[in-house]
Amino acid sequence: MKILFIDSFERIELVGIMQLSAVLKQHGHETEFLDVRLERDVSRAVQVSAPDVIAYSVTTGKHRAFQQLNSELKRRCRFFSVFGGPHCTFFPDFIEADGVDAVCVGEGEFAFPELVDALGNGNDITRIPNIWAKVDGTIHRNEVRDLVEDLDCLPFPDRDLCDKYNHYRRMSMRYVMAGRGCPYNCTFCFNHVFNTLYKGKGRILRRRSVPNVIAEMKELQQRYGTRRFNIIDDTFVLDRRWVLEFCDAYAAEIGAPFDVNVRANMTDPELAAALGRAGCRVAAYSIESGNERIRRQVLKRDLSDEELVRTAGLLRQHGIRVQIQNMLALPDETLETAFETLRLNIRCKPTYAWAALYQPFPGTELCRYAVSKGYFDGNPDRMESYFTRSPLKLKDVRQMERLHHLFSIAVDYPFLLPLVRWLIRLPLKPLYKLLWLVHKTVYVVFKARWLRPYELFLRR
Repeated sequence: MKILFIDSFERIELVGIMQLSAVLKQHGHETEFLDVRLERDVSRAVQVSAPDVIAYSVTTGKHRAFQQLNSELKRRCRFFSVFGGPHCTFFPDFIEADGVDAVCVGEGEFAFPELVDALGNGNDITRIPNIWAKVDGTIHRNEVRDLVEDLDCLPFPDRDLCDKYNHYRRMSMRYVMAGRGCPYNCTFCFNHVFNTLYKGKGRILRRRSVPNVIAEMKELQQRYGTRRFNIIDDTFVLDRRWVLEFCDAYAAEIGAPFDVNVRANMTDPELAAALGRAGCRVAAYSIESGNERIRRQVLKRDLSDEELVRTAGLLRQHGIRVQIQNMLALPDETLETAFETLRLNIRCKPTYAWAALYQPFPGTELCRYAVSKGYFDGNPDRMESYFTRSPLKLKDVRQMERLHHLFSIAVDYPFLLPLVRWLIRLPLKPLYKLLWLVHKTVYVVFKARWLRPYELFLRR
């Protein structure tokens, strides 16, 4: 069978679909990839490819555009469509949408090849764990199978899949996942929903072995001359012993700069020192809200202001740049609590203060809270980009949207705070967005060095 993955370029590697491609190839199938942002005529490219199956990995908000694209392609070509990713895991009734033949709920490394095998052999597809399938208008819903316990059993992601595009082939930084799972119950995050979905289905927290991760990185260095790695685990420091072992091995065998996500209450002097010695250049952690009541009670992030400030200083001591992640326009947010978040970031003195506009993902506890308080009507189709617009009904929400675009600039230059308070009253959002993009580009290219200047201009 020939499987065509369709996605859109976000300047990061699509590790999830590359992992699926690698497993499918082990099953004897052929895979191909199309990037909708890098193709002049997607419909023509699909017709040339002539796939048996088209697969999409979608997040909530992104699902609408790809469902529409799928419907258009269905009018021109014959294929079986499969949607996976976070939206289908937490909103599997997406199977009811026109043109959607199947959705994959949860992990797909075993489920998707089983579905493709069944399609290729003309076998029944209605009873495959993790797969919700639509056959002759009837929807068949199935439970999830056990989690993938041994991550080392999976092949390395298939980077051949995307190499036809300069954007992917010439990336200076490569993305690696070392583990899966998160034990925390932050109300805005999908992890607590995922953990409930897989309750009794295996260990939530799983790690690849250190030698397995190092072997993938060596392969990337040999093949692409990779000079930097981004380890994309949600919280890299969950397993202290593993992290210390990894840092020793990485320093001895890889030696390139790398970036991680950490958590403030788990980052102590020994871990920070180990990360610094191994070559960690950027460590990101989340504040989300500078208001302790919202952070602890609404978001269920039991972190104090002191822990958050201490962690930034600790990382800086070991030469690690600090990226802090925040959300504005949260349920119960006011303009003053949004400025509390800004002021706490100023105290932390990060290299970059990343900010997003909260989006209420379906099924999460915070989404239900937003609906119960009348901030949101529960319709996922009203969700927007993190960086565009808030779907919540909040007082001063338009000012919060403007503050979002000026947030990182105000953290870097605190003396501008009085001016920012005045500017967000003005309907100059396009100007503020331009300033935000310029400031963010300076960080990404010259401070974090995630992209080299030439990567901003690569074409197919």
